[in-house]
Amino acid sequence: MLPADPLHEGALTVVRTLRAAGFQALFAGGCVRDRVLGLVPKDYDVATDATPEEVMPLFSRSIPVGVQFGVVRVIVEHREYEVATFRAEADYSDGRRPGEVRWADARADVLRRDFTINGLLEDPLAPGGGEVLDFVGGRADLEAGVVRAIGQPRERFLVDPLRLLRGVRFAARMGFAIAPETWEATRELAPLITRVSPERIGDELDRIVTQGHQARGLELLAGAGLLAHVLPELAPPSELTRCIARLAHLGQCDPHLGWGATLFDVAPMVEPIGTRLRWSRARLRDVGEVIDTAWRVTRWPALSLAEKKRAARRPTFGAALVIAGAAGCRAEEHTARGEAVGWGPDDLHPRPLLGGEDLKRAGHLPGPAFKLALDALETAQLEGRATTGDDAWAVVRPFLS
Repeated sequence: MLPADPLHEGALTVVRTLRAAGFQALFAGGCVRDRVLGLVPKDYDVATDATPEEVMPLFSRSIPVGVQFGVVRVIVEHREYEVATFRAEADYSDGRRPGEVRWADARADVLRRDFTINGLLEDPLAPGGGEVLDFVGGRADLEAGVVRAIGQPRERFLVDPLRLLRGVRFAARMGFAIAPETWEATRELAPLITRVSPERIGDELDRIVTQGHQARGLELLAGAGLLAHVLPELAPPSELTRCIARLAHLGQCDPHLGWGATLFDVAPMVEPIGTRLRWSRARLRDVGEVIDTAWRVTRWPALSLAEKKRAARRPTFGAALVIAGAAGCRAEEHTARGEAVGWGPDDLHPRPLLGGEDLKRAGHLPGPAFKLALDALETAQLEGRATTGDDAWAVVRPFLS
């Protein structure tokens, strides 16, 4: 197992507190999977036989995020840990939330989960380090590099169709194969993904386009028949081929770079795609801007000096360089990167030689011409054609007369 870290120490505190009160408590799910693989977990979940009403009084800070499903969020040293009661579930009428929840034991709790590699439990207080409890063959599947649904794949996916996307994500991110029976069920039930809320689909796609191995993720989405339902704009073979080629050059990245590279060739569709996935206005703006900037980089030699500097001063410029290079414009990327290195803040954001108040003091009335004039002046300054007040007036007068 891995050496301790602050997040792990807090999780141990949660387990020890529950154990001291006479309850069972085990690490569960993804954190156990990652620890078995030698990875550092980004979060820890704890499974217990304590009910939410029994868990919350044991901690000074807790949030009842899903008491009806047995879930409490416990805060230790400013870090959050999800504590969930062992449970069995039935009657998923909405394809997400169980209509019936009953408290159960550890084995039954594992059997309701999605994939065997996520069905591992760990007793972190066992002598000699963590002891892994495996009721579903998850450890063997980790060693074999296989994503396999627990029990009958069709049943697992019918419980929550989002698992169709999750299986693809795990396989892509970890470089695993999908077990034949799980893959067959994924392809058969792919249309059910439309029952899932756009926000949940968007969250899974965010991870697929940012967590590395994005090209493999798109290939699996297409092969499973899921792409046509979640990103139909990329489903045509020509679009898919170009997209996979771009994503092959990406590693882990932020959503703006990941989505920018993914949607580069379908730029006019960014707004409808983002709207469908319930993106925020800020996300729509930033993804749109990084794609626009990347297209400018692909045309770098044809841009004016002012256009180049305006592109280079955008916060998305670094990501845009990566996208342009991934799209095959490596010469343009190299040239743009080299030129931009030589520009300092004063080159990219020259102090205006004239402003609106100067124009008004000269007797000009405010109006649309002001913006045209001042934009023209900034262009002249960026290109080095206006360096003095006299230069500035020579630029703006034609717009004001």
